Amino acid sequence: MQKLPALALLACAAAAQAPPAPDQIHLAWTRDPSTTVTVVWRTLDTAVPSAVEYRKQGENRWRRATGGPRPSGTEGRLHEVLVQGLEPGSRYEYRVAGPQGVWSSVYSFLTAPRPGGAFEAVFVADTGLDGRLDGLSTGTREVVDAVAQCDPTVILWGGDGAYFDTDKRFGTLDKTIDSWFNMVMPFAVKAPMMPTYGNHEIFLKEGYLFWADRFPTPEGLDNRRYYSFDVGDAHFVSILAADSEKGALPETVLRWIDADLEKARKSGRKWLVPYLHVAPFSDGSNHPSNLDYRRQLGPIFERHGVRLVLSAHDQSYERTFPLRGVPDRMEITSHARDCYGAGDGTVYLKVGPGGKQSNINRGFAEFKTNPPPPHTAFRDNTAHHFARLFFGPEQVRVQIVAVLRGKPAWVQDEFTYTLGSCAERQSRSGMSRP
Repeated sequence: MQKLPALALLACAAAAQAPPAPDQIHLAWTRDPSTTVTVVWRTLDTAVPSAVEYRKQGENRWRRATGGPRPSGTEGRLHEVLVQGLEPGSRYEYRVAGPQGVWSSVYSFLTAPRPGGAFEAVFVADTGLDGRLDGLSTGTREVVDAVAQCDPTVILWGGDGAYFDTDKRFGTLDKTIDSWFNMVMPFAVKAPMMPTYGNHEIFLKEGYLFWADRFPTPEGLDNRRYYSFDVGDAHFVSILAADSEKGALPETVLRWIDADLEKARKSGRKWLVPYLHVAPFSDGSNHPSNLDYRRQLGPIFERHGVRLVLSAHDQSYERTFPLRGVPDRMEITSHARDCYGAGDGTVYLKVGPGGKQSNINRGFAEFKTNPPPPHTAFRDNTAHHFARLFFGPEQVRVQIVAVLRGKPAWVQDEFTYTLGSCAERQSRSGMSRP
């Protein structure tokens, strides 16, 4: 047997003794998204300082920000650093401190633009963990990779990440959450990941605080179960709505949502976008509509001019036509499929699954109603999905990306919501309305 040279043996020995690199790196917003970012990561070595080096893209000199530990159930130390004084709508590079004075790889992110600036948001939910022993994570890795190919300013996470009740490979819930954060690192290092939580994080052998300890967010209401933030001309509202079919939100929460949306509208935000886990509109046989949420939230959303609502939970994709009079009158303001204007109502989207199929029927969800309900503009239960939302001052373009193992991701559904008229938009672009 041929012996390795002495230098090669030394290199192997050094590699074997090298401490684990920083992991679970992810970004968040706790203050102004246009001038700050919060960086979180884990080191097994608890002596590593909580330090981030950052610079505007194109600069040579690193600047440094320091923070401290973020209490959580992870092994080692979870670090949290608030970086301030950034320029709006700009790209920054950063790296985090690791053991023995070694820095992580260099990553980059975009600060939020001021009003008038364009940006992209991604909404993804129901991922599960890759490699489930029951074979249900049929698109998890593919969805993570596809989202990582995007360049969003913010990632809206819609809940149901680990499914710990049916995936015990990693032993404890905390170790399972560790694995989930490492799995989503390809996109979590690129943009703040702002969560709402699902039934699995709240009810099914998990627990809100296990997850909330890992996710910095604005304070909001009820220990950060409900919170909001602004990006450019958009105002996002994270609503913890995790009851599968029945179960209303408390009146205190409804009053907070109402006041939050009113304040955003009066401040001039043009796009008010609530996102929640359980869908007010779902024709899925696994997880149908929560009619209590529909009854409670529909009138509030309409009163404040909400045009897009994002949800998940069921293992299929559905989009409604724009609706007014929810829940009682249910007026469809337009039967167009590709464009809605300033006079139209609220479009409800249920975007899923983001990688994991259902334990109920061991596949994508079957629909209960065939043909679809009259309010349905588009639906699909043959692929995994996530949403890309391209915001501008006067319009939002929504793309629903479909993902299947062994196939390139493709845009399966697409529409635009404009504050003008669709005729004006199509005239400018040379499009003809069908």
